[in-house]
Amino acid sequence: MESTQENLCDRCTGLCCKYITLEIDKPTTKRNHDDVRWYLLHEGITLLIEKGRWLIKVPTVCTALDKKGRCTIYEARPKTCREYSTENCDFYTEYENWETEYIEVETPEEYEKYLESRKRKKKAKAAKASKSAKSAKADKSKKSAKSAKSAKAKKKAKKKS
Repeated sequence: MESTQENLCDRCTGLCCKYITLEIDKPTTKRNHDDVRWYLLHEGITLLIEKGRWLIKVPTVCTALDKKGRCTIYEARPKTCREYSTENCDFYTEYENWETEYIEVETPEEYEKYLESRKRKKKAKAAKASKSAKSAKADKSKKSAKSAKSAKAKKKAKKKS
């Protein structure tokens, strides 16, 4: 019986061999964000954001592929290629709707929407944290007031006795 790896590889179309990715620094300035917009204005360029890593995806076909999309140097392929497995296979994430762990942005407009959604999430998170802090402060004040009342009551009781 064939292994799952062999069955999946039999259906391979070499999608991972039709682009490269280049890691970029996470944009922190207006200029950095403008650079990302500039990248996205170029045909075929995609931004990938994966667990805090920012990558630019550039479409280009590996010269080691044959006409059927099979690797002609499979046994001597680079380490990057060897790191691919059925766990992160492009064919199955794209065509079989497997879960992906990255965000893919293809246009400057999509990038602006992504940035706006991040701003909304940060504001909501900050509001929630602020509400929590206020609630904790109020609880602390209540406990402090109760403690002060309790101390006064103990003093009164002590004076009476």
